[in-house]
Amino acid sequence: MSKKIPAAKHLQEHELKMLKNTHEAHNQAMGTEERKHYSLDNIKKVKRNFPERCFEVYYKNGEWFKYYINGTWG
Repeated sequence: MSKKIPAAKHLQEHELKMLKNTHEAHNQAMGTEERKHYSLDNIKKVKRNFPERCFEVYYKNGEWFKYYINGTWG
């Protein structure tokens, strides 16, 4: 997992690992064409959401998802 995410540079290493693991699972659930819009390069902002135990991940296309620390998303 050496790919850098400029929008997530504020995350600690273990947080980044959780984010990337959930992102990978999320991408695998998408079709090939849809994945192009949700690559790591298309992440524009990542916010920690401590009460919900997730990261709010915002993409350049305006979509955003909650990536939960248990590896699920919504």
